[in-house]
Amino acid sequence: MAKTIFIGVFVLAVVANRVTKVFALGKWQTAIGLILLAGLFYISSIFLTRFFIKKRTPELASDMYWEYTAGLGIVPKWVSVVGLLSLSALITSVVPWVIALLKYLFR
Repeated sequence: MAKTIFIGVFVLAVVANRVTKVFALGKWQTAIGLILLAGLFYISSIFLTRFFIKKRTPELASDMYWEYTAGLGIVPKWVSVVGLLSLSALITSVVPWVIALLKYLFR
């Protein structure tokens, strides 16, 4: 889990850096784009989880019983990776601003 998040942070940081340079964007624009990407990954993960549960076990698809499907292999692992990438995108967008704030406060 942590390995997936760290790899996602690294890849997204490299991609965000390239996108910023190629399109001559400001860092704040890239950060907003990463936050929007995080939201897209999060919503996609929820949608895909509900889709696979309803598809493979419709009797457990109600909101009361969907948590009983954890660990049964009903939802593919790549759906979890999509959810973890949302956390990676959020970390990639927020950490540079936190570092800049700390540098400003402790100069």
